[in-house]
Amino acid sequence: MKRFNRKFIKGTNWALAGLMSLFGFSSCNIIGIGGMEYGTPYAEFVVSGKVTDPDGRGLQGANVTVSKVDMHYRATSDFIPDRNVITEDIRKTLQTSANGDFGYSYRGTPGNDSINIHIKFEKERFEAESVKVTFFESDLKGGKGWSEGRAEKRINIKLKNKKSE
Repeated sequence: MKRFNRKFIKGTNWALAGLMSLFGFSSCNIIGIGGMEYGTPYAEFVVSGKVTDPDGRGLQGANVTVSKVDMHYRATSDFIPDRNVITEDIRKTLQTSANGDFGYSYRGTPGNDSINIHIKFEKERFEAESVKVTFFESDLKGGKGWSEGRAEKRINIKLKNKKSE
């Protein structure tokens, strides 16, 4: 009976220790370190700019549609990626301000070599225009802790008049 109890207690201890390590309880308060951070690294990517007509005047109310974000692995001598690691469908439509300005912020995981934000610009009487804005890991500035920083790009889009039929 004593042997069974010892095996039961030992097995229970192993199971609890395994569960605690899975949930991170064993490293929450390591003496001398002052606590640990839990989470996922993130970064903020900001695209802003202006949409204008062929004469350079800002277009109010132009649709700015962010369709998707592609994330790519970094190429190394051992690994050359042949496709996107992750594609996230965004499908968010914004409208430009009175002077044609727009801004979009994406909070995602860095650690990839590049992130592409696909944007389409549309306004009646004008041809639609699509762009891909690429951020590289080296564009990130001011990271601390889990935040790996912020990267900003400004683009200007000049829409063309639709051709008469």
